[in-house]
Amino acid sequence: MYRIRRLGAALAVLLGAGALLAPAGSAQAAGPAVELDVPKTAYLPKRGTSPTGGLRLWLAPQPGAGRATQSDVTLKVDASDLDSVARIRTRRECGDHAMGATDVVDCALGTLTRGKDNYPDAVYIEAVPGARLGSHGTIRYTFSAPGAEDVVFETDVRIEGPDLRPRKEKPREGDAPGASFGFKPQIRNAGAFPAQGFGLTITSPRSAFARQYSNCRYGPEGASTSADCWFDQRIEPGQAYEVVEPISVAVPDTMVNGSFTYKPYLQGMTGNAEEDPGATGTDPGLRPGTGPELKVRPVDTPADAFTDRFGLGEVRLHTSQTADLQVRADAIEGTTGSTAESTFHVRNAGPGRISGTSLRITVPEGLSVVAPTPPPDPDNELEWEWECSRIEERVYLCGPDNPLEPGDTWETTLEFRIDRNVRGARGLLEAVHDPERPANDPKKSNDSAPIEVRATGGPLVEPTEPNPKPASATGDSEGRDDSMLLVMAVVLGTVLGGGALAFALRARAARRKAVPEPTGPTGHGETSGPDET
Repeated sequence: MYRIRRLGAALAVLLGAGALLAPAGSAQAAGPAVELDVPKTAYLPKRGTSPTGGLRLWLAPQPGAGRATQSDVTLKVDASDLDSVARIRTRRECGDHAMGATDVVDCALGTLTRGKDNYPDAVYIEAVPGARLGSHGTIRYTFSAPGAEDVVFETDVRIEGPDLRPRKEKPREGDAPGASFGFKPQIRNAGAFPAQGFGLTITSPRSAFARQYSNCRYGPEGASTSADCWFDQRIEPGQAYEVVEPISVAVPDTMVNGSFTYKPYLQGMTGNAEEDPGATGTDPGLRPGTGPELKVRPVDTPADAFTDRFGLGEVRLHTSQTADLQVRADAIEGTTGSTAESTFHVRNAGPGRISGTSLRITVPEGLSVVAPTPPPDPDNELEWEWECSRIEERVYLCGPDNPLEPGDTWETTLEFRIDRNVRGARGLLEAVHDPERPANDPKKSNDSAPIEVRATGGPLVEPTEPNPKPASATGDSEGRDDSMLLVMAVVLGTVLGGGALAFALRARAARRKAVPEPTGPTGHGETSGPDET
């Protein structure tokens, strides 16, 4: 059965406590025949069709009173109170009922077994056309079992309303590798309706969060890289809250730069029409903390200190760890009028792991880059990896998808046409960085290398411009980094938006490698995340 189980930035919701019932005449201790964790409040987007535009509500009934099983269980789902607000759809044990086909559905669940998924699908809910913002109604789930009184659980379904936004975060500078620090997330309700509780999901592929709060759930590793906390605090429009006790964050020993993010969410809606991941404990990869409950308190923080709608609260980490980047360019050899390839290399000699590295390739005078031929199957877009873009005349920016671990080498190959045989022409290869992700490279001398041209044939012509020099040699390192940040932002926005401002290239996958040294750590196979941007 399909369950929502996401890695890294997985959004898991802590749902409200279940109600209990016990069969009459049971010889066991007083207790329930059926237990259920169900959200008290669920929020729906106004738009779209389930499951992508609505809510997929998982129910996970379990036998109660210590029983291993409970037989002959039936469930009635009553959504008649949602008239003019929302409609439901069910399948399988509850029958295939299309959206709005019925308001009351009877389900024969049969025998419930503890520890088993006893409800093999979900109730799908979506807003009806014209539903007013903030309108709401109740879904009632009635469980029945032989010899026991019926028990009713309820979920208040609301149409959007709250708009939770995280604070704009400043980067942290100079944390020592292996150190820990405390962090207090803040959120604000910028919507027109109160939020009946909220959650915070904090994720990072590297930074670890201590398992210290009982209302938070954590990833499976000893040093968890995700934390998901739920708070029952009601937040009125315009109110802001922060956690009372700081969440403990550990900095990895090898991190040079990176980040972690946090995102507020509502039960049933994560801000991007994503479905609720289910009841407490249904995801085996997440476990509750063992300490006291993490609480929140109101704060008087200006509205402009928070992000735009759907924003992430991102904390960038610039540690005191270092990394030595070393670049190398293969010579371009061929006759005038022909094409030739060159491979460009960047190696991280360590000791730190570094994110945000790119190669700036300034093409030698007299040469031009040949765009790659599309793959044999034009419908298979997953074969394409857009790793190079033209950012200026004769200047290209290429970069790896993932951070460089100590010992890693990343390579990309471009094809050039030798248009003219220019005397003494040389290009330039440089390792450059997003200035918001500093490199901490103490040895700048090997961050750049010339691109040699060995052309033969054709008339030898004189250069019309000087060969490029490294930014460090011109004293313009800071200005170059600032311009790179702007260019990278423009190119990224254009590619994601489907535009054609930049001439995108794909260095062929067969010639692209990320090769660790035999004795170095690889770090490959990790889920990418915010600090791998």
